Amino acid sequence: MRPERRLSGIRVRNEAFVRIEALFQAREGENLWRAQIRPAEMVQVGDRLRFGDSSENLACFLGFLDAEIVEKNSDTVLLSFHFTGAALDEALDRLAEPPP
Repeated sequence: MRPERRLSGIRVRNEAFVRIEALFQAREGENLWRAQIRPAEMVQVGDRLRFGDSSENLACFLGFLDAEIVEKNSDTVLLSFHFTGAALDEALDRLAEPPP
């Protein structure tokens, strides 16, 4: 995945959902990405973010990708994904919004 890609998603915490937007800035490991989050005040370390199709009528979970916030500094977070390498890149590229 190219840096500076934008993904929309939701924050999932205690069955409460908040829409978020992430601007991916830099890969920091096989499964780690640094991203700017909006609205930053609505997320905290330990939150799960879900990118992609979050509709409740999905028969399977192939339409989205989950990440956990492992670090937060102001409006920038470090996201940890369960996928690594090429599989993660492919999933992020598939879910990324087209550039403006």
